[in-house]
Amino acid sequence: MPARRTKIIATIGPAQDPEGALERLLDSGVDVLRVNLSHASPSAQAARVKRARAHRPDIAILADLAGPKLRLGDLPEDTPIREGDTVVLGAGGVPVGDTSLFERVRPGDPIFIADGTLDLISTEVRSDRVVCRVRVGGTLRSRKGINLPLDASSLPAVTDKDRADLAELEVLSPDFVAVSYVRHERDLAEVRRLTSLPLVAKIEKQQALERLEAIVDAADVIMVARGDLGVEIPIERVPATQKRIIRVANRAGRPVITATQMLVSMVTNSLPTRAEVTDVANAVLDGTDLVMLSEETAVGHDPVGVVQMMGRLLAETEPLLQPHEGPPRSLEGNALAYAAARLADDLDAAAIVVPTRTGISAQRLAAFRPHRPILAYSRVPETTRRLHFVWGVTSIDLHVPAGLDSLNATLEAARRDLPPGSRAVLLDIAADNAVGVPSLVNAIRF
Repeated sequence: MPARRTKIIATIGPAQDPEGALERLLDSGVDVLRVNLSHASPSAQAARVKRARAHRPDIAILADLAGPKLRLGDLPEDTPIREGDTVVLGAGGVPVGDTSLFERVRPGDPIFIADGTLDLISTEVRSDRVVCRVRVGGTLRSRKGINLPLDASSLPAVTDKDRADLAELEVLSPDFVAVSYVRHERDLAEVRRLTSLPLVAKIEKQQALERLEAIVDAADVIMVARGDLGVEIPIERVPATQKRIIRVANRAGRPVITATQMLVSMVTNSLPTRAEVTDVANAVLDGTDLVMLSEETAVGHDPVGVVQMMGRLLAETEPLLQPHEGPPRSLEGNALAYAAARLADDLDAAAIVVPTRTGISAQRLAAFRPHRPILAYSRVPETTRRLHFVWGVTSIDLHVPAGLDSLNATLEAARRDLPPGSRAVLLDIAADNAVGVPSLVNAIRF
């Protein structure tokens, strides 16, 4: 049984290119690999994903679209800037990736770079450049993001790059697609016209917070993308906003990811800060399903150490989880899932066994945060991988021999996987498997 139940997403990048580095990362306890498409196309990342799947065929892959993000262009070298310096963005200065910047900034507007770590204010705007004064310095690096918190322009949710990336996603065989800078539920509808894959809605804009409930209903998974969110809204509002997003997702039964700078000091250091470990613990206690590592694993000096540290933090925190209200039990499937969780506690069951074709049964069960392990058996490999996004679920590929139905094949597999004499609870929701089969919440002994 798993030592922890909250799942870990690791972003792959140059740190995994040395021989054996990616394989060691996968062996350290990663549940999902994130492929960041902000800086490269799917084909440019395909070799890494192929290596990952060769080592762990069941690893889940999240393809993260770039979205309409303003970025710096390519700099010949890292450039330090100090408070009071004058910096030109555009012609004659630091290159930018999108010239719409010059139309979206007015004199006096704040400009944040690299998730707000660099703070500039515009002093002069021309047709091909913006002159800025540095308020908080740091180092300018190629392709770092630019945020304009006062920008009210309406950019397309799906860029030309996103469309091109979606058209060649098959080279990655991803399990989920993350949609960046979602502002409205119709942004997700536009992406659904371009892919049949489940969608992760990244909440990182003020406009998304104004449409949060509708976006959660339209998405398959929610991400609290704190990097841009912490620049788009006042930073002091981020903690309360994170709790609100997680609460709404939990109530809707949607898995939710907490992302950005969770252990960012470990990019260069061997240990996280006390504030970072407390942040991770609070995300778990708030109800997050997954925690995401970005630069910590993509470019950090010890990706394996970061994942192992994260795993220890999760395992230490999860016993503190309080009873979880979960989604409304007025729906039959939710009521059955809740009953299974309670029955497993009452019987001191070793596990809750879930045969599932689509993953819905296991996801409904996990939404109530049962104390007992969830063993989800599926004959559909895509479902097995996608359940890596769901809290507390150990997903297992199911082989169904000729002449045996999936329910009995699941029971046979559970007898193999659980100790002899174990008591288990079986949750079999008809809508997730075969039409016309009664729903079951059963106690069984192996």
